[in-house]
Amino acid sequence: MPESPRKYSDVACQRIKYGRLRKSWQFSRIYKEGDKYFSNLFILYVLPNNTHEIRIGLTVTKKVGISVQRNRIKRVIREVFRSLKGIAPGNDLVVIARKSAVNLKYSQARDSLTYLLHRSRVLGSEKD
Repeated sequence: MPESPRKYSDVACQRIKYGRLRKSWQFSRIYKEGDKYFSNLFILYVLPNNTHEIRIGLTVTKKVGISVQRNRIKRVIREVFRSLKGIAPGNDLVVIARKSAVNLKYSQARDSLTYLLHRSRVLGSEKD
């Protein structure tokens, strides 16, 4: 039986898989050795790793708000990373949410993180 033609190419449908930073020593290493970039909503630390993987760590402290607010901020940040294309592999990224991120909207998070990733040269020239 012949295969039916696909509507979208395989490359366009592939999602980038992100690893997660979970151990405190991983975060400490990135804080010490990584480059730091600021915006009004986030602080971004970037450290090249020796793999072809993108690993992301999120930090949202209790200063930002109650657990419901902190979890929402983390969900929004994760969704922004899922939607971005062109992130260079081989980097560890730590995103720290600032107190001003309490009433965060998706578009604000996307714009702020895109700005930081461009400044750190982790995101290519392709926008979204």
